[in-house]
Amino acid sequence: MSRYVFPGHPIFLQAAAQELGRPESADPARRVGPLTALANLCAQAAHAEAGHVAGILAKAAEFRDQLATALRAADLMLLDVQAGLSPSTPAEAGAEVPSPPPAPAAGRGRARTARDPS
Repeated sequence: MSRYVFPGHPIFLQAAAQELGRPESADPARRVGPLTALANLCAQAAHAEAGHVAGILAKAAEFRDQLATALRAADLMLLDVQAGLSPSTPAEAGAEVPSPPPAPAAGRGRARTARDPS
């Protein structure tokens, strides 16, 4: 059985950007530090001795959790601004408000919840 060869994060960024329908976001996302760190750890784990893989992947999961937290915070920020917008002037009425990306496929990613109105 051949060893797994990690293809690096550009291929995953392109796949994710296609899933979200935002292919233009793949290149800028390459500059996200925690994602690069996670990709490097995945590459290390793909070539590490079996006894080291679990520890390397645990550290990679920490970066994944940071990214998931940042994404959720971004969604909450956008939702908060959207909730506060009221088209009281003609300029505001015609403004486009960005919508959050669609939820990941079932069993992957994170669950989306409605913002708690407080």
